[in-house]
Amino acid sequence: MRNIKADIERLYDGVFSAYESVPITDDETGIVTGKRQEYLKDIPCRISYQLINENKQSRFISYKNQTVRLFTSPDVVVKEGSDISVTVSGRSEEYILSGSPAVYTSHQEILLKIKNVR
Repeated sequence: MRNIKADIERLYDGVFSAYESVPITDDETGIVTGKRQEYLKDIPCRISYQLINENKQSRFISYKNQTVRLFTSPDVVVKEGSDISVTVSGRSEEYILSGSPAVYTSHQEILLKIKNVR
């Protein structure tokens, strides 16, 4: 019997790291701030891009409506709302607010929001 999970993992051509915001309290002032902390590093993955609509142009800005989906092992726990950094072929992209993972026996899929898109 074929191992579908292994077949899918052979398609992974990148790695990702995941970050979460950890609350830090200043001892002197009591002010709570968030610090970005890496909790996953160099996890094998694959990215899929789907352009929902062509680029749009309003009077002042242009923007695009694109779906970015991260594929990775179902054994990895990616927290909803994480910032994700993906590197494929030596090129890194930053994403924010990862969605809730759709976990299957062979893989999981996570929708990502592109950082710095107008």
